[in-house]
Amino acid sequence: MHIILTVVLAFLLVFTTILLFRKLLFEEKKTSSWILKTLDNTFIIWSTSLFFYSVVFGKTTAFISSLSRSFYLLLNLFLAVAFLLVIAYVQSDKIKMPVTVKKKENRSISKAAKFLIGFYAAIIFVSLLLYTSSAWLIDTFGPVNIDQLLYSMQNLSGTNTDQVFTFIDKPLIISAVITYLFVRLVQFFSSYSLKFGSGKREAKQKSKAITRFLLPFAVFTTFTASVLLSVNNVGFAQIKLYFEKSSLFEREYIDTKEAELTFPEQKRNLIYIFAESMEASYTSVELGGNQEHNLLQELTDLLDEGAINFSNTDKVGGAQQVPGTDYTAAGIVSQTSGIPLKAPTSNRNNFGDQDSYSDGEAFLPGITSLGELLGAQGYNQSFVMGSNASFGGRRTYLEQHGDYDILDVGKAVELGLIPSGYVQWWGYEDEKLFQYAQDEATRLYEEGEPFNLTMLTADTHFPDGYLADKPTPYDNQYANVVAYSSKQIADFIKWCSTQPFYENTTIIVTGDHLTMDQKFIDEYLQDYDRTIFNLFINSPIDPDSERVKNRQFTSMDLFPTTLASLNVTIAGERLGLGTNLFSNRKTIVENSTLEDIQNQLSQQSDFYNEHILKFDPDNYKSQKEEENSTTSSTTKALEETVDSVTSVDGVEANTPAVEGEPTPEVPAEENVGVVDAVIQ
Repeated sequence: MHIILTVVLAFLLVFTTILLFRKLLFEEKKTSSWILKTLDNTFIIWSTSLFFYSVVFGKTTAFISSLSRSFYLLLNLFLAVAFLLVIAYVQSDKIKMPVTVKKKENRSISKAAKFLIGFYAAIIFVSLLLYTSSAWLIDTFGPVNIDQLLYSMQNLSGTNTDQVFTFIDKPLIISAVITYLFVRLVQFFSSYSLKFGSGKREAKQKSKAITRFLLPFAVFTTFTASVLLSVNNVGFAQIKLYFEKSSLFEREYIDTKEAELTFPEQKRNLIYIFAESMEASYTSVELGGNQEHNLLQELTDLLDEGAINFSNTDKVGGAQQVPGTDYTAAGIVSQTSGIPLKAPTSNRNNFGDQDSYSDGEAFLPGITSLGELLGAQGYNQSFVMGSNASFGGRRTYLEQHGDYDILDVGKAVELGLIPSGYVQWWGYEDEKLFQYAQDEATRLYEEGEPFNLTMLTADTHFPDGYLADKPTPYDNQYANVVAYSSKQIADFIKWCSTQPFYENTTIIVTGDHLTMDQKFIDEYLQDYDRTIFNLFINSPIDPDSERVKNRQFTSMDLFPTTLASLNVTIAGERLGLGTNLFSNRKTIVENSTLEDIQNQLSQQSDFYNEHILKFDPDNYKSQKEEENSTTSSTTKALEETVDSVTSVDGVEANTPAVEGEPTPEVPAEENVGVVDAVIQ
C-alpha cells in the first residue's frame, strides 16, 4: 500500500506544481484543453522521475522505504520545477533563444495517423520489453534454457511478489517510459515546427519523409535489433538446440511402471529435505568447495558420523545440473521421478489445475514417481513448504503423483498456525517450517504406518536470501543465510536422531538446484565446477567407497538411489534416466559425456512428448506390445545366429574348456550392456 501511496503522492505533487506555474505552459483558451495539457506534462515529468529512479539508482517503487519515499517526492518536485523553468526560459520575450517553437496552423493529426502512431508505439514497446526482459532474465536468474523459460511463463500461480516487482524494475519501466516519450515526440513534431536563429533560417519539417520512410524504418529497425539482441542474450546455440531432435529417451529411458521393484518386509521411513539452492561450492576449499570458510559446517560434520555424500570429486561434491533439473519444480520432478521437466510446445499437457493454458489434462501423466510408489506400499506422505504450493505447478504434481498432504502457507493459515495475510519471504520462513516438520513427523509416526515426510526450505532463495535477526559472522548476506540454513537443517536432523522413529528412517538432504543468486555467483563462484549438494543420513547400505567419490551423475540419479536407501531392490538398477548410485551400474553421464547429455536434454524428444507429457495407456500398451514382439523376434534370430556361429563341426558352444585354460568371463557390466543392446 505504501508503494501506491508514494507514486500517487508524487504524481499529485507534480500536477499541483504545474498548476501553480500555469501561465508558463502554452496556455490553452479552453479549460478542457488546458487540463489535458497539464495532465500530459505531469505524466511526462512523473514517468521521467520514475525512469530516473529505476535506472540511476537501480530501484523501483517496490523498494521505496520511508526514507527513499521522501527522496522520490523531492526528485519529482525538482524535475517539475526544472521543467517549468526551461519552459519559462524558452518563452521569455527578454531572452533571445536560438531555437523557438511555433505551432503549426490548422494542423491536426488524422485518425489514420493516430492509428499508425499507436501501431508504431506498440512495436516499440514490444521491442524494448523483449530486449530488456531478456537482459533482466539473464542478469537475475543467470543462463536459462528455453524449457525453463516456457514452463515458468505457463505456471505463474503463487509467484512471490518480490519477483513481480523485480520485473517492474528496468524492463517494464524503461519500456513504458521510452515508448511514451516516443509517442509524445512524434506528436510534438506533427503539431509544432522549430525555428532556428532570428527567423532567417526555419527548419523545414519533412513530415512526409518522417512518416513515410524515416519513422517506419526506425521502428522496424528497433524491432529487428531487439529480436537479434534478445536471441543473443539467451544464446544462439541454446535456441538452435531447442529445435533439434534427441533420441536419448528412446535409448536410455526405463519406465518405472514396468520396473521390477522389491520392497523389504520392514519398510523404512523417509525424510527428504529439498534445501533451496544448496550446492557443494558452499563448503571450504579444503573440503572441495569454493569458500574461505565452510558455510555448511554443521552438515559436513555429519560425514564424520557416517553420512554419505555422493561426489563428482574425491572430496565433498554433488550432482551435475542439466537442463530440466535447474529450477525448483524441475528439481522436485527430476529427483522424485528420474526425468527432466520439459515444457510443452502445444496443448499436450497443462501441468494440472489452471497452472497453464491447456484443457485440464494431468501433470506428466506418463511417469510414475516416488510418491506413487511409496503410496502404493502404504506410506503416509506429507510435504511441508513455506511458499505457496501452487507456484510452478507443484501442488498439482504432488497431489497427482503421491497424494501428499501439503502444508504450505495457505494450509498453515487454514490450520491457524499463522494469521491470515501472514507473509514472510515466500510465505512463512524456515524457522516455522522446521517447527511444523517436527510436529508432522511426530504425527506421521504415531499413525503407525511407514511415512514419507518431504520438506522444501526457502530462506536461501535468491536474491540475498532471508535471515531476519540471526547471526551474521560473514560480510556477505547470502553467505550468512546459507550458513544459518545449514545449522537449521542439522538441528532438525539432530532432533530426529532423538526420536523413536529414527532407527528405521533414512534422511536425505539435497539441493533442489544450483543457486540463482547472481551477485553471489559473480563474487565467489567463478571458474568452479558447481554441483548440487547431497547427503544420505542413516542409510542401511554401506556402499563401496569407489562408488561414492569421483562419480559423474545428475539429480535424476537420486530417484533410484533414494529407493535403494530404503532397502528397495531395483532390477537393473535404473529408473527413468536415473541410476542407483549405490550400485556398480554407470550413470548415463558416465556412459557418455556431460556436454552430450546436456545438449540432448535441451533438444526436443518425440518420446517425451508422446509418452510422458501426453500419456495414452491404450496407445502406449499397443506400442510396447509391438516393441516386445520385435524384441522377441530379434532375440530369437540372435540366438540362432549365436548357435550357428559357436557350433563348429558338431562341437557345441558349451564344450568344456581345455584343462588348465581358464574359461573367459564377461564382466557383469559389459554383459548387461550386451543384453540392453539386444533389447533395444
